[in-house]
Amino acid sequence: MDLIGLVAGIISSITWGTVFIFGKIAVEKGNCHPILLSFIRFLSASIFLAFSMFFTREKFKIEKREIFDFFILGATGILGMNVFIFYSVKFAPSSSTSILMNTNAFLIGIFGHFMLKEKVAVKEILGILVGFLGCYFIISQGSFSLHPSFLGNLLTFLAAICWAFYTVWGKKKKLIKKYGPISSTFWASVFGTILLGLTLLFFKIPFYREKIGLIIGIYLGIIPAGIGFTLWFFAIQRLKTITAGILQFLAPLTTVVIAVLWFNETLSSYTIIGGILILTGVIFPLLKFPDRKQFF
Repeated sequence: MDLIGLVAGIISSITWGTVFIFGKIAVEKGNCHPILLSFIRFLSASIFLAFSMFFTREKFKIEKREIFDFFILGATGILGMNVFIFYSVKFAPSSSTSILMNTNAFLIGIFGHFMLKEKVAVKEILGILVGFLGCYFIISQGSFSLHPSFLGNLLTFLAAICWAFYTVWGKKKKLIKKYGPISSTFWASVFGTILLGLTLLFFKIPFYREKIGLIIGIYLGIIPAGIGFTLWFFAIQRLKTITAGILQFLAPLTTVVIAVLWFNETLSSYTIIGGILILTGVIFPLLKFPDRKQFF
């Protein structure tokens, strides 16, 4: 197991755990339109990544034949995923969107199997199931039923599909290997920002909103997007896509921790059990066993 890739995946997943809470604050309290919040986020990310590339002296140029590949990344991982996420928090709790978003661990494994011909081991399947069970305990709090609205659930699931495809597409087209994590993330962000800007103009969404939306948008652009997305591309370059997908179970755990420390929410026994299961689901597939049989 690549330790550096593992650490990069863990850090990126933790930063993403903050997106759901701050996104909900920006949309509800900051009265920031979901598409506008997405645009501010990735405009900030693009500027941040441009400076990073300048100081690290990375090349900005990409080949014409790969413009379409980066366009697909921008349309799915930037435009699609973020708009669906920030709309979903209008209809469902941030913890709900966080747990449902992490169904993409399943989707990444499926896309990785069919698009990259990656084999899936039994321990990886078990890790996903255990991790998802932990997430379920946290969101259900022992009631064994989910209560978010159908629309919020549907939008979050669509966001998960977009992210899973984004992850596998970037690896399949070997964009990360050719251009590196920073440059790949930059161009995906640029194309996504352009698409978001065109969407704002098409729907005539006013730009000005309360300052809290702008501040949160910039934070979400620099930390979870600029740094988080770059580390994610770095991780999937070194890890199997399904292994990286499992690490994303740390995101809902982060969401819960922030909710407890910041908003003084009570940490129930179900949340503690769920957290333990999530950590178990993350660690289990990384352990070495004599039996290396593959699931399919």
